[in-house]
Amino acid sequence: MIKKRNKVFAITVVVLLLISYFNFAYTPSPDVQGFPVPREAKLVKTTVGEGYITEKYKWFIASEAGSIPPWYEISIWLRGWRKGETMGADQVYIKNAKEVSLTTFDNEFYLNK
Repeated sequence: MIKKRNKVFAITVVVLLLISYFNFAYTPSPDVQGFPVPREAKLVKTTVGEGYITEKYKWFIASEAGSIPPWYEISIWLRGWRKGETMGADQVYIKNAKEVSLTTFDNEFYLNK
């Protein structure tokens, strides 16, 4: 009986930790449709033009070859964004009628609206 309680307790703790991580490790982008951005990523530059907004972030985990880590993809998915077209290091995400392009390079990524 005690072993069963310990298993239930351990599973509950793990689930609560995962929920906390996915809720608090990401923050909405200030300018690009509220797209989730890792808290560790540092906004370097925002460019606003006619009909577009681009945000450049420094993030040591981003990679041109490997794109973004799976836990970031899960967080994006949990917030309602679905993958669209992929071209090289450029991935389009769609939510309702909004589209955001996520382009990754080594140690940085760009969000485009």
